[in-house]
Amino acid sequence: MNRMLQSIDRSLTFKQVLWLVPVVLTLHNIEEALTMPSWVMQNLPFIESNLPFDIRIQFTPSQLLLSLGIATVVPVVVTLLCINGEKKSQRLYFLFLLQAIILINVFVPHIAVSLRILNYNPGVLTAVCFNLPFSLYLFRRAYREDYLARREIASLFLVAFVVYPPIAWTIHLVGEWIAKGY
Repeated sequence: MNRMLQSIDRSLTFKQVLWLVPVVLTLHNIEEALTMPSWVMQNLPFIESNLPFDIRIQFTPSQLLLSLGIATVVPVVVTLLCINGEKKSQRLYFLFLLQAIILINVFVPHIAVSLRILNYNPGVLTAVCFNLPFSLYLFRRAYREDYLARREIASLFLVAFVVYPPIAWTIHLVGEWIAKGY
């Protein structure tokens, strides 16, 4: 594994590695797009009973696919807008924040739901096989190359924990709104 990481370190600049943020996320969202609509429809009572709030939530296949489309396009736009930021710039912090949210998403809901149901749930394979190792690699390399200090990484994750739920909820609601025809 170390040789592979050393090879990647020698082959790709840090900015090239940052371009992998939307690429890896897109692979993850493709897995979800292929499996989520039918899985959600089959498991809707479980999902509704495990929401952290008591509200009727709408899930339809078109809404789910639209939400996944938004969750794919927005990170591409964020990357385009932030990739040319200088070391320690707010633009790059915003891109690192996106990756921190992606890393949190590996654990909640993907790993947590799989452990709860002791079964597959949409996205868990790419979350564990791609998003988790890529996130760890990215943050380790960002630290090693002085893009982020430990304290900055900690603050990124604190902010990510706060903003992840409202961002996920907003993406869901926008997908629902578009699916209903505005």
